Amino acid sequence: MSLQQVDYGIREDGEPLPLFVRPKDDNSKQFLQRWLDNNKEWLEQKLLEHGAVMFRGFDIRCAADFEAAVRRVQPELSDEYRGTSPRRLIPGTEAVFSASELPGYYPIAQHIEMSQLPAPPRKVMFCCLDPPTSFGGETSLCDFRKVYRDLDPEVRSKFQEKGVMYVKNYTRNGKKWSIDPTMLKGWEELFGTTDKTVVDEECRKSNIDITWKDNDAVKLVNREAAIQYHPETNEPVWFNHVQVFHLTMLKDELYRFSHRSKSFFFLLLSYLMAIINWLAMTVVRHTEFGFYTFYGDGTEVTASELRSIGDTIWKNMVFNRWEMGDILMIDNFSTSHGRQPYSGKRKVVVCWSPPCQKPKAYRQ
Repeated sequence: MSLQQVDYGIREDGEPLPLFVRPKDDNSKQFLQRWLDNNKEWLEQKLLEHGAVMFRGFDIRCAADFEAAVRRVQPELSDEYRGTSPRRLIPGTEAVFSASELPGYYPIAQHIEMSQLPAPPRKVMFCCLDPPTSFGGETSLCDFRKVYRDLDPEVRSKFQEKGVMYVKNYTRNGKKWSIDPTMLKGWEELFGTTDKTVVDEECRKSNIDITWKDNDAVKLVNREAAIQYHPETNEPVWFNHVQVFHLTMLKDELYRFSHRSKSFFFLLLSYLMAIINWLAMTVVRHTEFGFYTFYGDGTEVTASELRSIGDTIWKNMVFNRWEMGDILMIDNFSTSHGRQPYSGKRKVVVCWSPPCQKPKAYRQ
């Protein structure tokens, strides 16, 4: 099956992220599966070039349709998830999950999936099964190769030299009422087990320092490089969760979204989160937050440095409205994703490839 059987191209505004692929005559899921079987090399090249490819207009009705299509390109899918966002397995599938169980008003900042770990997935795939009707709700994208190039050289140099330290705290039973908005889920949900010896072994394999605390709580600390080489193109990529796992993320993302949406509600919400941040910083030690980030040597990342990182990312972010049946494939070693706030209904599901060991850290 040839490329002539589909239309493909970039957005009308010239933005190359993502590349869109649409059917010409046959929009059936069977055609899409056959087409993917015959055009894997082309697709892989376009993922490297653009960072993401969106399949739009095909008759994808459910998570099982999505999984069947994705397996034509990525036969092996992983069910191992070490991120912070609560998720659940979609019935009728083996490896498709809800993209997030966080409430719609909660923004998810741009991130390379599981970049805080030694072996993130090589690809991440999303599918829209119920488009949002409100403003927002996009799975926004950002080319983190551009972020590396555009970032303030002084900030970039400090992260190249020091790396990032991630501190995460989990209770046994998950989130309870807390002044800390980063307490999202428990360690049993994170690791998929109630066996502490299994948790200890998983942390050992991932180079994570683990400390068990009172009431079956646990603290996880690990250090990773902030910048990585892309495993195939050898390009430097901004590759970390530094602003995502910082306590200030929520207020900063809400503030930026309020300006994009011109929403007074989200502006007020961002100010409320700023007050909660101040209270949390007053009451709770940094190392006791649900998650927090430092430079790799344990020194603080300043507010101006975090603002510089956030501004650079937002300058390069791309927003594409979801349509029913959209399938979005992302090169997880070059391109980040996030979620814009929304209200009302929205259903997006996700799957990802098995862990891929990071290439060597970028040094200059």
